[in-house]
Amino acid sequence: MSIPKPKRGCYFTPDDVARAKDNIKKFAWAENAYHQMKRECDEFLLYGDEQIYACILGMKDQVFAYGIAGCPNCGKPFPMHPEEQKTMFSSIDALPLKTVTCPGCRMTFPNERFDDRGQGVEANGKGYYLIGMWNFFTGGRLLGGVHDHEGLVTKLTYMYMLTGNEAYASRALLILDAFSAIAPGTIGPRDFTPFGSDFEIGRLHMLTSIVHRIKVCLAQDYDWLYERPELDRPSPALEMTGQQGTMRQNIERMLNDYMLSEPGGPAYDLHGGNLTNLQNHESDGVRAMLAVGLVLSNEDYCKWGIRAVEAFFYNAIGRDGMYYEGSYGYSLFAATVFLDMAVLAMRASTRRQLESFHPFSCERFFRFAVENPLTMLCQGHLPCYGDWGRDTIQGRSPDQRLVAETYRAALFFYQFTPDPHMRQRAEKTLLQLYPIMEDQLGTRGVDLFFGHPTGAKSEPFRLPNRHTVKGQAGIGILRDANETTVLMRIGQNNTHTHDDVLAYTYYAFGKEVSADLGYSIYGTNSHFGWSSKSVAHNTVVVNEDEGMRAGQIYKAFSGGEFSLLFESEHLTAIEGRAPELYNIDRYERFLGVVPFADGVSYVMDFFTISGARTTDYAYRAFHENSTLSVEGAASVAGNFWTLAGVEAESKPYFDEPGRSFGERLTTGGTFRELLDAEQERLWTPEKNNGYGYIFDVKRFIPNGPEVRAVWKSVDGYSLHWLGLCDDGDQILTGLCPSLEGETRHPVFIVRSTREWKRYRSAAYVCKDAEAGAHVERLLPLAVNDDRAEAVAVVLSTGMTDLWVHSPVERHLAIQTPFGEWVVSGRCAWMRIDPNGNIRAAECIQADEMSLGQAYFVGPKAERMRVVELDAKASTLWLSGKMPGDAELRPQYVRVFSQGGGGSALYPLRSVELEGDRVKAVLQDSMVLSKGTVEKSTGDLLEVDYPIPLGHNGDADSGVSSMKGKRMVGAGKGLAVIHSLPEFKKIRVKPIVPFEVGESFDIVDIAPGDELEWVFVNGTRSRERRSTKR
Repeated sequence: MSIPKPKRGCYFTPDDVARAKDNIKKFAWAENAYHQMKRECDEFLLYGDEQIYACILGMKDQVFAYGIAGCPNCGKPFPMHPEEQKTMFSSIDALPLKTVTCPGCRMTFPNERFDDRGQGVEANGKGYYLIGMWNFFTGGRLLGGVHDHEGLVTKLTYMYMLTGNEAYASRALLILDAFSAIAPGTIGPRDFTPFGSDFEIGRLHMLTSIVHRIKVCLAQDYDWLYERPELDRPSPALEMTGQQGTMRQNIERMLNDYMLSEPGGPAYDLHGGNLTNLQNHESDGVRAMLAVGLVLSNEDYCKWGIRAVEAFFYNAIGRDGMYYEGSYGYSLFAATVFLDMAVLAMRASTRRQLESFHPFSCERFFRFAVENPLTMLCQGHLPCYGDWGRDTIQGRSPDQRLVAETYRAALFFYQFTPDPHMRQRAEKTLLQLYPIMEDQLGTRGVDLFFGHPTGAKSEPFRLPNRHTVKGQAGIGILRDANETTVLMRIGQNNTHTHDDVLAYTYYAFGKEVSADLGYSIYGTNSHFGWSSKSVAHNTVVVNEDEGMRAGQIYKAFSGGEFSLLFESEHLTAIEGRAPELYNIDRYERFLGVVPFADGVSYVMDFFTISGARTTDYAYRAFHENSTLSVEGAASVAGNFWTLAGVEAESKPYFDEPGRSFGERLTTGGTFRELLDAEQERLWTPEKNNGYGYIFDVKRFIPNGPEVRAVWKSVDGYSLHWLGLCDDGDQILTGLCPSLEGETRHPVFIVRSTREWKRYRSAAYVCKDAEAGAHVERLLPLAVNDDRAEAVAVVLSTGMTDLWVHSPVERHLAIQTPFGEWVVSGRCAWMRIDPNGNIRAAECIQADEMSLGQAYFVGPKAERMRVVELDAKASTLWLSGKMPGDAELRPQYVRVFSQGGGGSALYPLRSVELEGDRVKAVLQDSMVLSKGTVEKSTGDLLEVDYPIPLGHNGDADSGVSSMKGKRMVGAGKGLAVIHSLPEFKKIRVKPIVPFEVGESFDIVDIAPGDELEWVFVNGTRSRERRSTKR
């Protein structure tokens, strides 16, 4: 036995090892995890060295593959998680035989029909890599893979660190030696390239950035194995493969291979400390650069990595603590990368550098990794907008992955932050989550090696039960008294976004009932051409998305605004505006969630569009099989098969039964049969709107205003949609595919050709279809303004809900069955019982309203002007009087920039009177991004840090969410931003020229901007005024 010590302690240190030993004594989960890891490692030690070398080196000159094409015999997809795959593959004992058995049809491969000798076979027009799948699975188990970055080599290293048993170290080095001998020169898994291609897309079984993820673990392993004497002896693996060198030279060559860029992945180049776009792949590259830099004493790598971390924390994370890429699943993953970056940068930094910038004292990083995830839960579910897997989970328990990643993020801050208050916040999160996390602990190294608080018990974690709004990310989540939840996005379109602005994701009874398709593999035809498209979401498509180019995933969009937010015991509501998405006059949606009985709530929806030729309101429900029926409309014949064929000038080549994209979609997200110029991957038609995926289309003409659509799922749930149609509207129904075509979902579309169109609907979900509370009718009400809409929602409880909504403030008079309802404002709601009595009323955005003798007032939307600010302290001083009164205080402010554009919504931390001014402290930072000027040419500044929050990657669009914002220099530089033509180029209107080398902040708010107080509730009953209006 020896006493292990690391070369540098680049990730775990000797103190962490001591902490792990203490955890094993203290916690049952840690003891169990230790013994489980020991059993796995001890079993692996039973293999002879020759067996392991033969296993790994036998992969040389063979391919690696995920197996996304599925089974070549039955066509079904293979399971992708290692735990599900264990029984599919032959063991190391069976070598040289490598087999895979399909769990669907039970056929074992290779065989005479599918004779794969290591390079795959081509069949059915697709490539199948059966030996490659065995290599992929075994490589992932031994070295670390896409699902578990800590492979056996890392677990063996952990056992050596904890026990000093040199047998573990020797076997870990054997694995490193063998894979290092064959890794350089391999080209990554073959699933993502045409069959027979030699296109480089990674190393071994690791696709592009996954090379970097695993390399962090391998660098930590090498750090603790660095002093082993066998490292300076000739490498057995090199000798067996006809090469020369020591084991150390072999491993270090592997660590230095595939660094600083990512052949086959997104373009970036870290040479010289350059940063390109701050995308998640680039962050993987940075953490690998830091890990390798530390263990190999590459000071340039360390210097570049330290600097990069600050860039990611301030320019990839927004003022609201939200990551810039357009998928919350990717955000959750990015947090794990950033935590590694933070630890490694901290280890690489000097004391002076940490005094200047300590990664674990960064507030927006803490909010991103620790605080925000728990506020994003939707009935316990991880919100799956954008590029992420579909959500088929049933229940309201907190998402296990989100809880686990949040707990571990808090663990990092608890361990490393120098900020006492931040450490207390991290500790509180750990104590809250520990009871629901305890059973998952021990599956990651950090669980064992970091300390866990054992202090006084905290309040148990409870799911969020109020609204969540993330202002810069543009995410709004409503939760009502039944926990019914809707999520709407108005944020900038960016990497991993879907074209789903103003769509809403709907959660009821523990289900994500709006059935967002998500994605499984980037770049498949189903991803590029179907699931990312607007028509695949519950939103409105304008002019059939005619501006979408072939291959384009989403429209260029710099973000909209939340124009209304309201919450009370009776309902919760939000409104989003995004006219720039289509460059039309109005494109805005109001959603209200209203509980009424038996756990049932309905969603009220007013969707307003002005300036379009054609609008298609699309709606679908349920991941499981379901049926759709339409009431209140008559079927009419039509000469079309797909949605693309409806009213098409010429019939599309795929507009026939059996030829639509949706019918031909199959395993791997490609087409069962390729027609004309179609490609297997990365392909969309020229008219790239997703309409060709919707088939078996039927047309209906409404019989009158009210139409009802009902989805009934095989699981006993039903979704009812009640809408009001206008003259000339038509109803279209059809079928659309899941990502791999195994399920066909009914879709419902209301098409209008009105230049001014307001879709009005109410939707609700119930269990056991016909039983329980429900919405009986949706009735139009007469109103004195042709731009306003008023409806009555008749409930099975006998109650009637009255709604009025106007795009602008008006004096509205609505004729109801209970008398004239008068509203001064934009939006209001009342609940009336069968006897005509008002049971509840809300001035959602109205100064006052009356019905009969009842009179109600709402908080007035007061505006003030910013006279002074302290951006670093998130503090504003305003001219005027204190908003509200002793009983009523604002919860948010909307800021209207002098530079134009939509308003920005900020949550308030506090409001108080300070002398003759109002002092408002914001929860979010006012600093949007930062950097340093590297070159100044007239009105064009070139900067060091990319600014993805202000540039969406489409240089031709000219859109930027930072247009009109101020650049404030650390010296005297001052400018107003016009545009960001590239990630690191800013076109400005200079006020005071910037010096080269001058650092700057991009600040969201400026003196002179107007601020409007937002009261999310505050309706109060008053005696009716006797004065006339």
